[in-house]
Amino acid sequence: MNNHNIGKAILIVGVLSALLMFNACGGVGNNNASGMGGARSQNSSPRETVDFAHIEKEYQESVAKLSWPEKYKAPANLVGEEKDSQFQSGYGDTQASNYYQCAWERQWLDTYASNEQAASKALRELEKVPSMPFMGPDRCDDATRNFFKEHMRKAKLGDPSGFQQDVQTNCPVM
Repeated sequence: MNNHNIGKAILIVGVLSALLMFNACGGVGNNNASGMGGARSQNSSPRETVDFAHIEKEYQESVAKLSWPEKYKAPANLVGEEKDSQFQSGYGDTQASNYYQCAWERQWLDTYASNEQAASKALRELEKVPSMPFMGPDRCDDATRNFFKEHMRKAKLGDPSGFQQDVQTNCPVM
């Protein structure tokens, strides 16, 4: 293998690794939700394969049920998905939940140094994330849950580095 091919192989492995990490909490499985105020979202059948229309409806219902920062509006429809693809039930809810997490992390980053009340509200919303269906063991890995727990610990101490890293790495531009 020449140096050019080695470089391509390393690039491909890097891209695949990034995609796997970004999708660590992807829509794989059961989305049993029990009343958790604004943090609970759409119920779906476990591990059912569904079409785009199903996950988009699931996404929209989840967005409607979640609490959002005052100046934030989640996308009305799923973004970037192939309409003729098949999906795991729960995927639409997971995408809405990812937007929720990103929105509240950004809200905390925007307010922690200047508006204690808004920053506290953001942390209260983010405290709901570990018990949301998209962070369950059937849809998310332990490493991702541990990263989030560590980011929360840092934020509660006034350290923005964990949320900054997550927003820069995993959150879409809003």
